[in-house]
Amino acid sequence: MTPRGFRFSAVNAGVKAPDVKSLDLGLIYAESPFVLSGMFTRNIVKAAPVIIAMEQAKRGSARAIIANSGNANACTGATGLADARSVMQAVAKELDIRPDEVVPMSTGTIGVYLPTERIVHKVPELVQKLSDDPEPFARCIMTTDTTLKVSRRRVGQACILGIAKGAGMIAPDMATTLAIVLTDAVMDKDTLDKVLKGVVAHTFNAISIDGDMSTNDTILACASSQVDADPEEFAYAFDEVVTELAHMIVKDGEGATKFVTVKVMGCANDRDARLIARAVADSLLVKTALFGADPNWGRIVAAVGYAGVNIDPDRISVRIQGLDVVTSGVQDRSFREEDLKEALQQHDITIEITVGGGMGRFTVWTTDLSHKYIEINASYRT
Repeated sequence: MTPRGFRFSAVNAGVKAPDVKSLDLGLIYAESPFVLSGMFTRNIVKAAPVIIAMEQAKRGSARAIIANSGNANACTGATGLADARSVMQAVAKELDIRPDEVVPMSTGTIGVYLPTERIVHKVPELVQKLSDDPEPFARCIMTTDTTLKVSRRRVGQACILGIAKGAGMIAPDMATTLAIVLTDAVMDKDTLDKVLKGVVAHTFNAISIDGDMSTNDTILACASSQVDADPEEFAYAFDEVVTELAHMIVKDGEGATKFVTVKVMGCANDRDARLIARAVADSLLVKTALFGADPNWGRIVAAVGYAGVNIDPDRISVRIQGLDVVTSGVQDRSFREEDLKEALQQHDITIEITVGGGMGRFTVWTTDLSHKYIEINASYRT
């Protein structure tokens, strides 16, 4: 089930180093121009491909996407921009399209110049290997990922295909990771922009593994506009695809042993609920307690208190795995430490926090923090 009009390929170009033999360079090509929408990192320090792709997304049309892992092409200045454009030109020449119709994406180590010659040398092979199978492309953008992240839905005769990578350096804003959502549904630029923005707000911008925002975060939505689809059904299916990708990222969090849902309710507005949920989800003390199945609920309440939201501490209630832990700001009378410790042994953990009687609510998905996370990130570059 692949959207009409798109083809895929991937090769090894030795992007990180010549002796690394995994797939690390991928291409998506469309037979005709596709509608392009995008959202990007809000980090002030933006990678060269992000700077270029932001302008392309504003224009709203493209023909191809060239992506690499192993090198972020970030903090590389004018040279990085020139390198990205050299790759775009090589792809454009091979496909007989304009360079500005090629959208660049990169992920990997920050501060290292792109090995442009090795990449350009592989472009003809990339074009020769184009096929209807998206899996090689999905594999080529993986870095510390341990699982393939692909999601599909049908909307009548139309198809939506989502591809993502991400396992670490995961925090909002924006659309944490590299992700591409392709569809053959008929879409105009304004509609696609609206759908993407609305979905990202409660999916990719509601996940956090380590609280670190990348320089390369990008999500692209591309429509080849070949099949009519019901607008409401399309928006619902698009939401399902992106939500599934976001959950896959959290479940594949670097060193993670738990998938944690943090629900905050009773706030004056959704913004306040989001602040509290993020504070709890990003707390290293909360994360380590979850890893050790330590029933130290005080860390959760403390995070609620420093989230920057004006609430009444005497109205805080916390439920974990269905157990009443905190009621009206103090430990619930029914609370038993051994019960919570046993409940925290499970892989999927749900923390429900109520802070008042308001209508504001927000949900964030996160992970615990294990020894393995430190091992992975202590040696990422070496």
